[in-house]
Amino acid sequence: MSDFKLIVTICNHGYAEEIMDSAKSAGARGGTVLRGRSTAIHEETKFFGITLHPEKDVILIVSKAESGNKIMSAITADHGAGKKAHALCFSVPIDETLGFNF
Repeated sequence: MSDFKLIVTICNHGYAEEIMDSAKSAGARGGTVLRGRSTAIHEETKFFGITLHPEKDVILIVSKAESGNKIMSAITADHGAGKKAHALCFSVPIDETLGFNF
């Protein structure tokens, strides 16, 4: 079993800071925010005949495996499906790390 997890959270644009606050309160030490664009068909919007895709934020958090579920639970409880951020979380085990100071 891996000692670390990569927690990936995808949410509506503009909620990354609030989500990081929830993650930090559950034990996360930090994260990286990337900007993305949804390709979901049901989320497309037409504006003057141009198809627009809603922007998304992707939050990457490396955590110790034992605190990963607590962090994900805090994120989804505060910002998950049905909330304005509509945050979706999943985690991936990490086999090797360099440069992290946990």
